[in-house]
Amino acid sequence: MKGILKFPNAIYKIVRPGKKLAPNEVLFHVPIWHNKVQIKNYLEELYNVEIERVDTTVMLGKTKSVQTKRMRTKFMIKKPDVKKAYVTLKNQTFS
Repeated sequence: MKGILKFPNAIYKIVRPGKKLAPNEVLFHVPIWHNKVQIKNYLEELYNVEIERVDTTVMLGKTKSVQTKRMRTKFMIKKPDVKKAYVTLKNQTFS
């Protein structure tokens, strides 16, 4: 099954990290339903690189209370949850 990507609708977004990372580490925003093995296989197939390790964390979306102009109703707005994947490459830099 080499050459077939099983998640054509998945969006992997490279993100600039807020903290300093090693030269062989890359930060991605990935779909919440993907696990570490799926992330590793997908990135190896897509970018043709060897991956040493994948660390993931889920950031919960912030909630905000909003009132209408007449202040009769209040409702909550929630931003979507985001899963971050810290990918460590083997003896390579991502460019």
